[in-house]
Amino acid sequence: MVCITSKGAYSLAAMLFLTRQGCRLAQIKEIAEASQIPQNYLELLLTQLKKAGLVESVRGTKGGYKMGKNAEKITVLEVLRTMESEISSPEKYGGSPALLDFWGDVNRQVESILSVSLQEIADRDECLANAGNYVI
Repeated sequence: MVCITSKGAYSLAAMLFLTRQGCRLAQIKEIAEASQIPQNYLELLLTQLKKAGLVESVRGTKGGYKMGKNAEKITVLEVLRTMESEISSPEKYGGSPALLDFWGDVNRQVESILSVSLQEIADRDECLANAGNYVI
């Protein structure tokens, strides 16, 4: 089935943090602490995300990372496809036509679920964070 490794999960956490920052540059240490990602590992992930154009970096003491494109245009699926070697179900192992059709359906449904944008996740996160903040 679909298996998301720490590479994919941590990348999504870092991307969600950067989504919340808007155009502001965030340094690796800040991203690592806020997203609970080991800093050395995060450096490797950000390098891969940068190569894919999902993040941009600015060098220097006031440098850091920011989103490479609008968070409304980046889906969870795109991030996972960038970071994971495979996220599809095992239709490559063959089987009967009915089984192959079944795995095709599974893949389509998983892709549909993962097609949510990072901005939608950030909006959901903000909504959930504010749900517990009420005043009487």
